[in-house]
Amino acid sequence: MTGVVQSVEGVPGRTTVSARALGRLATAIVADAARVPAPRVDVSLRDEAGLLAADITLPAFVGDPAGGSLMDRGAALRASVTTGMAALAARQVDPVAVRYAGVHRPRGRRVT
Repeated sequence: MTGVVQSVEGVPGRTTVSARALGRLATAIVADAARVPAPRVDVSLRDEAGLLAADITLPAFVGDPAGGSLMDRGAALRASVTTGMAALAARQVDPVAVRYAGVHRPRGRRVT
């Protein structure tokens, strides 16, 4: 999964992105899009026929004012991962499997 990206400006050198960095980046994208803490997100990246595939396990966020079914949220999450990884790491991720395990309820702040 380690990749080398050639410079667009023609400046000599290369940029290397490790497999661990790709995993952390995917985890951050998922946590941000799903509004859950990153430690509760599990992302597994693997090679599938020359493409980068992602298996994501995370808790379902409860209390979202926008609502939407888990199926709709899963579709939006898959889109966020594919576009985010393409934009930030120049990687095409396909397929993306989303599994919900557990529930995340944000703690409300109490006013005293």
